[in-house]
Amino acid sequence: MMQNVERVSADVAGPPLSPGGALDRDRAEEVAAIFHLLGEPNRLAILTACMAGPRSVNDLAALTGMSPSLTSHHLRLLKAARLVRAKRRGKFVHYAVHDHHVTSILRDMIEHVAEPDHGAEEA
Repeated sequence: MMQNVERVSADVAGPPLSPGGALDRDRAEEVAAIFHLLGEPNRLAILTACMAGPRSVNDLAALTGMSPSLTSHHLRLLKAARLVRAKRRGKFVHYAVHDHHVTSILRDMIEHVAEPDHGAEEA
């Protein structure tokens, strides 16, 4: 699984869905690897902090309560998956959410979880 996480990039060519509406196996594995990354609470905390704008490793570590080295480790995985982008500013590297797709997924899921009927079964 880690090999898939390391190579989570847009290297799978073709349309996202088949004519029947299903994902092909390669694309499904790629999307699953991204959701696997997003399934770790510390990474979600980093990503949501990056939604407010570019932040340094030290800023992110302070905001999330993690060590800078652990924060850097998570950022490396998030960057490899194209969930964050890095930009050097002087001596520091600042990280931001890669694009609006990532922000949309995070906001939609946060709103989904906050819905009052979250977890209720439909009749």
